[in-house]
Amino acid sequence: MLRRAPARSLLGYVPLRLALSVFVLVALLLAAAVVVGMQFERHLLLSSGAIPSPDAARDGVRGGLAWKDALKVVGILLTLAAAAILLFTTFQNYRSTTQTFERVKTLMRNVLESIPTGVLTLDSGGVVTSLNSAAERLLGVRASMVVGRPLEDALQRTAELAAWVRSALGGRGLFQESDLSVSGTANRRLTLRVSAAELRDESGRSDGLVVLLRDVTEVSRLELQLRRADKLAALGTLAAGVAHEVKNPLHALSLNLHLLVQELGAPQPSRPELENYVGILRSEIDRIHRIVENFLRFSKPSIPEVKPLDLNALVERVLSLIAFEAAGHLIGIQTEFDPAVDSIAGDEGQLAQVVLNLVINALQAMPVGGILTLATRREDGWAELTVRDTGEGIPHELIPQIFDPYFTTRQGGSGLGLAIAHRIIEGHSGTIDVESKAGQGTTMVVRLPLTGGATQVARSA
Repeated sequence: MLRRAPARSLLGYVPLRLALSVFVLVALLLAAAVVVGMQFERHLLLSSGAIPSPDAARDGVRGGLAWKDALKVVGILLTLAAAAILLFTTFQNYRSTTQTFERVKTLMRNVLESIPTGVLTLDSGGVVTSLNSAAERLLGVRASMVVGRPLEDALQRTAELAAWVRSALGGRGLFQESDLSVSGTANRRLTLRVSAAELRDESGRSDGLVVLLRDVTEVSRLELQLRRADKLAALGTLAAGVAHEVKNPLHALSLNLHLLVQELGAPQPSRPELENYVGILRSEIDRIHRIVENFLRFSKPSIPEVKPLDLNALVERVLSLIAFEAAGHLIGIQTEFDPAVDSIAGDEGQLAQVVLNLVINALQAMPVGGILTLATRREDGWAELTVRDTGEGIPHELIPQIFDPYFTTRQGGSGLGLAIAHRIIEGHSGTIDVESKAGQGTTMVVRLPLTGGATQVARSA
């Protein structure tokens, strides 16, 4: 069904061996008939005395054939028997092969007609060669009307799909899924997820294209709803986190303002008390300022200033900042730097903040000592940074939440460190993943493109 059947020859689909066997058998039968007829005629002439037979006794003719002629007849009969056997086995093999081929073809046809995915095939010239029932439903056409017609004529109602398939025929878009919005039946817009692959003949040469079509209209709608729900949930989490963080300093401000007013209303205000209240008010205002700055840094990070930088050198500079604190907590530091990671494109300040946040989290996970390991390596166009600790680890059920804003398991933590790090890495077109088991430590893996890749996330925030 996926390829056009080969053109029929003068013998149709009959195997060459079977045709030759029939021809040889007929020729042998004719030859045997001629030989037997000649011998029979000779026997009649000898019997009637029409021709003399001086050496009949010597040749052993006694009203019958000569021994030599008899042997010839026996040989002919054996040859005919062998040819008959060959013909029979060839016919049986041909019949068995034909039945097997028909069963396989029927199975393939049934499979293609049963799957919900639309299948459209074209030859190398862009002529439609087949489409299954699912493709008929999705495209609103009948196979009998479009098979044998050029691509653009067959898919007039779905010009977007025709253009995509034409580009795939030119070698672009193969093996890549794309979502296309096309006109379906009853003027309904459909979202089709399409992919294409080359059809190859027995010699491995390109023989056309097979296009797979899936209706993902409902899936896309549900995904959009899910994304909206996730955004609303994240917004609610942000609002709750900000409210929680701001509530404590506001409470302290209110209390100390009340005490300050009372002190000012006293007959003889105490200057040290006044300075103490003013100092507390100033510190709480600074605390609110830091909360707002962190919130803004997460919600709208600055645009990365992309420049070539040495990732190994950047990690070493960050480690020099925390070396004293690590030694104070009996934490050993190990590094495994790959010299091949010599240059990446990124914002040095933002990436330094990411490494610092990851390292600080690792140190805080090892309050009674341990080993902090930082490693870099180059792999398939990516620079990979691994930060591994031997601390308490993260429970499996909490891992999906660690990059959520204001989520923290540490007393006094802001819950924005990993969220900001995640946002920065996304802005550099990279990824950050976590591997952890409770009681066995945590591994953070950051992957960054070796060249380019930073995007202006802040503009879309």
